[in-house]
Amino acid sequence: MVVTAVLWLASGGVAQAHPVLLRSTPSDGQTVQAAPRQIDLWFSEPPTAAGIEVSLSDRDGRAIPLGTTRIADRGIHVVVSGFPELPRSVYELRWSVVSKYDLHRLQGTLVFGVGLAATSTGEPARSVTGPAATVVDVVLGWMDLAATSVLCGWAFLATALARRPKPALPEPVVATMLGLAVAFGFLSVFTSLVRSGRQLSEAKSSESGLAILIGSGQLTRWTLRELALVGVLVVLIRRVRGLSAGPLGTSLLVVLLLADIVLRSASSHAQAGPVSLVVLSLHQAAGLAWIGGLGLLAVLTGQLRENRGQAFRLWKAFGPLAAGCVAVLSVTGLLLAGRQVASLDAALGTLYGKALLVKLAVVAAAMMLGFRHARRLHPWLIRRPDRQPKTPTARGQAISALLGVGVLLFAVVLAVTPPARGPQFSKPMPVATRATYQVDDLLITVALAPNAPGRSLLLVDVVSSRRPVPGPISAVTADLGTSTGIVLRRTQGAVGGDSRWQAAVDVEATGDLPLRIAAVRGHPGSATVSGTWVVPSGLAPRAVVVSNSPLTPWTNAAAALTALLALTVAGALVHRHRRRVAPGSEQLSGAHELEDAATHR
Repeated sequence: MVVTAVLWLASGGVAQAHPVLLRSTPSDGQTVQAAPRQIDLWFSEPPTAAGIEVSLSDRDGRAIPLGTTRIADRGIHVVVSGFPELPRSVYELRWSVVSKYDLHRLQGTLVFGVGLAATSTGEPARSVTGPAATVVDVVLGWMDLAATSVLCGWAFLATALARRPKPALPEPVVATMLGLAVAFGFLSVFTSLVRSGRQLSEAKSSESGLAILIGSGQLTRWTLRELALVGVLVVLIRRVRGLSAGPLGTSLLVVLLLADIVLRSASSHAQAGPVSLVVLSLHQAAGLAWIGGLGLLAVLTGQLRENRGQAFRLWKAFGPLAAGCVAVLSVTGLLLAGRQVASLDAALGTLYGKALLVKLAVVAAAMMLGFRHARRLHPWLIRRPDRQPKTPTARGQAISALLGVGVLLFAVVLAVTPPARGPQFSKPMPVATRATYQVDDLLITVALAPNAPGRSLLLVDVVSSRRPVPGPISAVTADLGTSTGIVLRRTQGAVGGDSRWQAAVDVEATGDLPLRIAAVRGHPGSATVSGTWVVPSGLAPRAVVVSNSPLTPWTNAAAALTALLALTVAGALVHRHRRRVAPGSEQLSGAHELEDAATHR
């Protein structure tokens, strides 16, 4: 089942985890009559500024010197400007970028003509450092995550058993637990080294690859993570030899595992600041501990066939901690989903969204199965205190482990797939093409046509509300975005003090641009207006299938409600537990009788 799922996901587009070129101006194969003042490239995910390499040449192979290259539009828009006016010819633009998410390099070529017909290259963008997410990468990522989950589950169970030291587990069972932990510790170190080595070799294949790897801090995070994993392995081996079997060894192991999870989260494309790093780390820690604990419990229950009382105590000790993990997993998962998926359409129409929905379905199935386990362990949950408490069935334990495997698999797919967010997924907002400002007696109207990146015409109408007009407008200047000191010229047909002014401007960005208009006159003085001009993204709006409204408000509200519900349930359970353990409580003896009956059957 796992191999089939991996192959299906890989063939379905996992290798699309690249900064795909969505659109360009001029586009590939386009013929324009007026020479462009800038070239715009829109990618599906943000490239790194240091990894952008662009070259332009004419049909004779002569290189055209380029000016500045910068990133705009929330990271996905690359603007090339500052080059000389292009004469009549056919031009070839070669671009190469490095993904900000996985640090893989992608390159491509587009051809456009100025006054001459151009033909598309017909060559799609291709990777120069290997595919970003092959089947091998998915399998290695899954093995790495599975090994870490077993280690987290082992630490989770060790913490639960430390709270209930009596009766002690049989020696063969303890040896089995340690053996599994050490084996998966070696697997975690091995897969992490292989994955780091693959990406390091890919980075060395390009001139700026290694520099980007070092400058982004990725190499430092890899090194620290390897040290943390080696530390985990050392602690486990010492525990096998009986040198660190106490609570200090367990605490050190937990700290090293948390460091590994934080470093793993810091390398994820879901990380975007200290707060998101904390949320993502909590999400991964809770999920790995819960899934790893379920898998180990299934193995240990099989080892304790002759001692069902011990198995019952293990499941009962694991229950509260697992419930806490599920609560943390639910709250943080909702918060992350709102950040990574822009809308319902993005969830339904992208590989990331589909993988997330499948993962949510698998997690929901695991939660429902966990509630079924809880009903067997605690009959009072279904108001059947007369029923004997039992451990989960062998079939239920096996299904839980398989569901955990599925959750980890889809978590790896999400880790190697670009998230469904960005300007290309945003809901298009209505953008005004005109804006009017009132300053003293002047009514200043501003228009920009076309309101898009590139060469545009800025029109300014200045009308005085006073009659007679106090004084004529002698000059109008403007600042728009990075273009400052724009001098507008008066057009023909101006009447009295009312006038129209215009100038050609180069719009080099989208989004909110600062706007400043200054109208100069002798009496009663110059007038200046300041505001914000909105230039819509150059990407065509996506067709609405269900809804393109942002998901973030809904997921944040759902996370808050889930957290409130979890705290309420936790408070009720704590209150019930205190009543049970209170001296003279009638529930105490009844609960102990049921537990003892189940323990000694």
